[in-house]
Amino acid sequence: MDFDGHIATGSQYIFDSPPSHKDFDSELHVHLEFDGNILKKDEWTLDYEIETALNLIDGPSVQSNLRPEEDIYLPRTWLRLSNDFFQFRVGRQEILFGDGVIFQPLGLFETRDVSGVVPESLGVDSFRATWFLSDVSLLETWLVPAKIGTALISGIRADLLLGEFETGVVFQYHPKSDLEDFSGYEREMIQMGYHIKGEREVGFWNESRLDIEMEPSSPVQFDTVFGTDYTFEIGKGLHILMEYFLSTQQKEFSTSDLKGQRTYHHIGFSMDQPIDIEIKWQIYSLYDFLDKSFQIIPQIEYSVTDDLFLYFHGKIGGDINGNKTNGRLYQRTNSFSGTESSIGLTVANYF
Repeated sequence: MDFDGHIATGSQYIFDSPPSHKDFDSELHVHLEFDGNILKKDEWTLDYEIETALNLIDGPSVQSNLRPEEDIYLPRTWLRLSNDFFQFRVGRQEILFGDGVIFQPLGLFETRDVSGVVPESLGVDSFRATWFLSDVSLLETWLVPAKIGTALISGIRADLLLGEFETGVVFQYHPKSDLEDFSGYEREMIQMGYHIKGEREVGFWNESRLDIEMEPSSPVQFDTVFGTDYTFEIGKGLHILMEYFLSTQQKEFSTSDLKGQRTYHHIGFSMDQPIDIEIKWQIYSLYDFLDKSFQIIPQIEYSVTDDLFLYFHGKIGGDINGNKTNGRLYQRTNSFSGTESSIGLTVANYF
């Protein structure tokens, strides 16, 4: 059995914290992982992974009920039976595919904040079977209990390397569910999508998803992202990434947008560069073309040792129109939203 994990603790000062809310949002996070083989017979292997985590949080995110004060949970707990061609996995696991980085239309079960200090994705209770057709192609299917009666979310995807292009298609039936951690849980839908990625001096990709709501008129929603990235030979390499995201839906589709707007589009940038062995900086920037709200999220990573890291991080939120109350990317009201400007420090030790 192998054992590893990390402990992270940090605090951030919230500029203009709402009235009656604390100025500092603090967190202690403990993450432990156990994995190993149970048995090997002929070409088959049965192995497992167990991840457990503890969060202790204090500050405005608790006062506003965005996060619980104490939380013990299992991000992943699964058993896997596999050989060179087949893989069967059951339990709490990550189901993630597609090429989007900042925006992920095919992130059907994705909860990770990619701009976070230590991004973490929660698994979903499911059964997943994968058939590796070749070194460059696979076929995969999954079943996820919807927790409403005996309803099951069921999906299938295929990935294939076509020439120099990485491609994939996805189809999923999504009944109404109680999986509140994932978007669209309250809708019955047919979902389908594709992704394609290539490189011609610069990297480029497109990822899209179509949702068909199972109502008499079958209204649809379409999400797509176009992305590109390039590493400039500046210093030790300056990596720049840009993604454009569009979401649009018919008026009969059950909207989840607080403003009730049926179409909106964002642009996202990220830049990162190592300064030397110990220091790396990165910046994420997001902008909403429709309501003019934005977020800028800088971070500096300093490696004290091979296992101990310091993260200096911040968040700059705003709205070009001066509307501070209901932007998609920035809100400042009498209740804490998590989009307020802040500055903080986090210490993480890996073992």
